[in-house]
Amino acid sequence: MALPKIVVRGKQVILLSGYCQDDDKGTGDVRRLGGRTVKVDAEDKLLLAAQRNPDAVAFGYVAGVWVASA
Repeated sequence: MALPKIVVRGKQVILLSGYCQDDDKGTGDVRRLGGRTVKVDAEDKLLLAAQRNPDAVAFGYVAGVWVASA
C-alpha cells in the first residue's frame, strides 16, 4: 500500500504515520484523496508542524506529536 499524500498549507506532503484509510478506525479528521478517505490524527498539530517546517515533504505522527521527516 502506498503512503497517502495530502495537501497541507498549499503543499503536497507524504504521511508516514498518523493516518487511517479505513472508515471505521482512527480518531482524526477526514480528508478525501481521489476516491479514498483518509483520517488524519491531530490535524491541528500537523498544520502547526507544517508551519514550523515549511520545506518538509514528509511527516510522521510519533508519541502524539507530528514530526517533519524529510
